[in-house]
Amino acid sequence: MDLVRTSDAAAKQILDSTRVYREYARVRGESRGLKGSLFWKKVGSYEYLARKVRGKVTYIGPRSVETERQFGEFKQKKARLQQRARTLKESVEACQRMNKAVRAGAVPSPVVEVLRQLEAAGLSEGSVVLGTSALFAYGQPAGVRLEEMSSPSLGGVVDDAKYHLQVLLDAPENTITAALTELQGAVDATVEVAPAGASGERTYFLVEFKFGRQREPSKCRAENAYWRTLATEMAAEVQHAGKFEQVVIGKTGKMATMRTLDPQFFAMVNHAVTEVQPAATQDSRMAQRQAALVDSLIADYLVVVSKLPGAECRRSVENIAQRVFAPG
Repeated sequence: MDLVRTSDAAAKQILDSTRVYREYARVRGESRGLKGSLFWKKVGSYEYLARKVRGKVTYIGPRSVETERQFGEFKQKKARLQQRARTLKESVEACQRMNKAVRAGAVPSPVVEVLRQLEAAGLSEGSVVLGTSALFAYGQPAGVRLEEMSSPSLGGVVDDAKYHLQVLLDAPENTITAALTELQGAVDATVEVAPAGASGERTYFLVEFKFGRQREPSKCRAENAYWRTLATEMAAEVQHAGKFEQVVIGKTGKMATMRTLDPQFFAMVNHAVTEVQPAATQDSRMAQRQAALVDSLIADYLVVVSKLPGAECRRSVENIAQRVFAPG
């Protein structure tokens, strides 16, 4: 498959900026573990170490050598992380300006903004991006400009990402609901949330975004439908199928962390779809085209490495194909 290469300047910028953003995301994630504040509260003749998070106060223990140590460590660590985050934020903003200048990014802006909001809400760790948008996570580290790959009959290989995003979330429903206001305010989109099955005490939700004021349904091909079916009927299997994590860059230069499926698993699912759908349909041909693209990236570019054993991945996808995609 002929792949369109990223310029040398953009490739270097991608490496530099994603390294900075990855550290920024790590520091912010560590800071989320230190939410709220610690303080001493007098209760009768005793003094307790208390913690306040979003208006809720919990008591850690009476004043002692141990609680004084916890108080001091909390204050020091929080101050250090806040300073580190401020410094990194300035570096990220500088990188984002340079990203735009050298055209390092290609991910549609609404997709990046949704991913940023998921990070801010603490939902990113339990997220799995499905469908076409996942291709950006595979193509970017390989130095391939997917947005420039097009065919007369099928159009651009990543065109669907301009109109539609599907994210499978492993998170409590109230946490997702609380984040929806920010998500809807950040992008011009309609947002649908649907239960996607349960496994033990865990419940999964499929969140779908349709972007743009025109919201052209015809642009959201049936390709989205089979990922929807897969997520709804086998959410736990998808969540544990193997992950691929990559900092992605938008057209405006902004960055976000995308967590998606292992590339080999993604390709095999698409191959499975083409085996059960008529080969002549546009959707089947697009699935095959995307599968071939990912196969090529895995084979030719060592930065896109599958972490799953081939035989294990194949068995998993065959099971999915029989249970979800097989006719009847």
